[in-house]
Amino acid sequence: CAFASPSERLAPSFQPSAPLTDADVAELVEQLARRITRYLERQGRLPRAHSPADADEPAEHDAPLFDQLCAASIQGGAALAPESWRPIARLGQRRPPRPPPLPGSLCADIDGFSLHAKVLVPAGELEQLEHLCRYVTRPPIATQRLALAPDGRVVYGLKRHWRDGTSAVSFDPLTFIERLAALVPPPRAHQLTYHGVLAPASAWRDLIVPKRAPAPAAYSHAAYAPNSQAAPCTSARSRSSRSTWAELLRRVFAVDVLTCPHCGGPRRLIAQLTDPIVVRKILAHLGLPTEPPLLAPARSREQFDFA
Repeated sequence: CAFASPSERLAPSFQPSAPLTDADVAELVEQLARRITRYLERQGRLPRAHSPADADEPAEHDAPLFDQLCAASIQGGAALAPESWRPIARLGQRRPPRPPPLPGSLCADIDGFSLHAKVLVPAGELEQLEHLCRYVTRPPIATQRLALAPDGRVVYGLKRHWRDGTSAVSFDPLTFIERLAALVPPPRAHQLTYHGVLAPASAWRDLIVPKRAPAPAAYSHAAYAPNSQAAPCTSARSRSSRSTWAELLRRVFAVDVLTCPHCGGPRRLIAQLTDPIVVRKILAHLGLPTEPPLLAPARSREQFDFA
């Protein structure tokens, strides 16, 4: 699907495009593979053929440490280990690698780059859309598949066996920390990128993105006075593009903190108490705790074993 406009005077509308074909998907994967390969070559992060004889050669440490960690993660080695050429240990009932299965319809697999373009979420199917969003935003590591071996190595079980029978991979502690560090995005790096008409520099972006509803104007006290000729003054909130705390809670958690749960009417500010002594007296009179709750640790129970 794509946006199209019959003329310059009419706003673009969302129009269904021709159905995808297997040739379209294969062409896209081939183009992505070529561009990504060129990018990795420029960044120096392509896998290289390592051997024990290469261990005596001096390693290149001119690149920043983060780039070295990312390169080692892609190459399946270790950036800080003495034998960086040695691949990660694999566990499981090893067998000769089987040929990859033939891709199905609207699927392509070229030189290790694969694409599955058969997922379609019909309009109005919110459950399917939520399932797809949860899949896309899933965490990179499943902590329930992490285990600590008796020799101190970290074992990560795979969700599905590889074609050669590998069911888990084993890391020494330093290499495992390298893998975690490579997953941390660099500071001030965009993690969400829009393409097409949703891109920031698109000429049609303002015509596609819904406009924010204008905020109601806030009137001064003089506007409510009888026979007052004062003009209403617009609040600074209506001129700001930032969402308030209450709006964010309503959007994310569907909780409207500005609506009374008993009568359904809007809440209004009665008083603002800042004196701790007065606040404690009121809470004690209402039978509520007067001390803040203890802060919970920033780790889940499963991660304490790796501390």
